[in-house]
Amino acid sequence: MYFDHQHFPLVWMRPAKGAGHPGVEPFQQLEALMQRGQAFVLMSDAMPDPAQRNTEQSKALLKQGALWMKRNKAAIRRWIKAMIVIAPEPEAQAGVEAFADTYEKFWGYPLLHSASPLAAASLAQQLLAPPRSN
Repeated sequence: MYFDHQHFPLVWMRPAKGAGHPGVEPFQQLEALMQRGQAFVLMSDAMPDPAQRNTEQSKALLKQGALWMKRNKAAIRRWIKAMIVIAPEPEAQAGVEAFADTYEKFWGYPLLHSASPLAAASLAQQLLAPPRSN
């Protein structure tokens, strides 16, 4: 996986296979994004495949992610506002919703869904907008 930040503060999670980004460690990429000192939103075209969660590679990445997350908890909560999954089908939306609480407890930011990339970008802009004071 790599993080496409061409449209920062919208950061797209992309599969690394065939992406032309060999050897780039995802957690190093996230650290570099957080070091910018600006809030951002992660975006994805799809939820991870449940069958992939039980592979040895997936388990190792999850363990590595847990250790990394503990070291970077404050920065994660400060700079990553959410993960938005593009989920046009009701079944996909239900899958995101079913996993959202577990995801937020682990990573420290919400897992949301949107029916289209345009709607996701709009939601992201709302999340990134500064709080309004009255």
